[in-house]
Amino acid sequence: MAKSKRHLEGRTKEARARIRKDIGTLKSLTVQPQTRKRYDDARKRFYVFLKKEGIEIPKKREQFDLILAEYLEFLWANGEGRGLASDTVASLQDFDPRLKGQLNLTWRLLKTWVINEIPSRAPPLPETALYAMVGWSLFKGHEQFALSLLVGFYGLLRTGELFDLRTSAVYSANPCKPAILSLGLTKSGKRAGAAESVTIHVQDVVHRLYHWKKSNTPQTPLVPSSHRWRDLFKRCLSELKLEEFQFRPYSLRRGGATFWFGKHGSFDKLLTQGRWQAARTARIYLNEGLAILAELKLPSKHLKPMVNVYLNAARSSAEKLEQTPVE
Repeated sequence: MAKSKRHLEGRTKEARARIRKDIGTLKSLTVQPQTRKRYDDARKRFYVFLKKEGIEIPKKREQFDLILAEYLEFLWANGEGRGLASDTVASLQDFDPRLKGQLNLTWRLLKTWVINEIPSRAPPLPETALYAMVGWSLFKGHEQFALSLLVGFYGLLRTGELFDLRTSAVYSANPCKPAILSLGLTKSGKRAGAAESVTIHVQDVVHRLYHWKKSNTPQTPLVPSSHRWRDLFKRCLSELKLEEFQFRPYSLRRGGATFWFGKHGSFDKLLTQGRWQAARTARIYLNEGLAILAELKLPSKHLKPMVNVYLNAARSSAEKLEQTPVE
């Protein structure tokens, strides 16, 4: 997944000009490349709507509000997601910043949409389901996929952060000590203007990370192909008969959040672990996640064999670690 990166300022005027030419204009850097693509796609769809309806783009900005509000009604009536509506409004304001303050009705409709339709969020993955998925992965020979599931869950990583992780970003000099993952400028890190990191303390995950890093070159990705990873994720859920629970990749982060809160019971500590800037957002995710977990009825008997595969593998790994001298 493409993402913008910070760079050191050049020492000379010429060096700064050369570096800035490579990374693009300031306007192109106002949003992440992936977000820019969403914005462009949403704006194109809006223009297609105008063309089909025979509506001309208004010359005065104050006239834009009624047309955009009509488009939101069109999206609502045709079952489109709220994300497309939000991206359309945001993309038009990004394209023409002077539209801000001119779209009162549009924003009122968008707020009404938010109030009347609860977003379908990824349900949190329970630790038992994680064990079963990791056990299935090890049984099928997908050891790196298994490690990615563990890292995503216990590290509370966003899906994009998990897909971007490489050996060079992992500091693990000892299989018995916590591993540090350098995430660079993440979603919340950009807002704070600082790079972020995550520390993994779970012993089996630390051990696996150490050996993965040691066995690969510096730029080896934990997830070589996001497409193949998603396919494995779906296949794993299907074979474990977990499809009905609608777990998604982001369920790893949400499951990890509810797991750690259950461990230490500190909301402030969880905010730091999950790197949330807004406490309100984290609280919504946590409260909703805990409520969902309380109602989940996993097929425990069906999952047990794969859970045991992982637990036995972790136990065997721990025994070998105790017998092996640390370098």
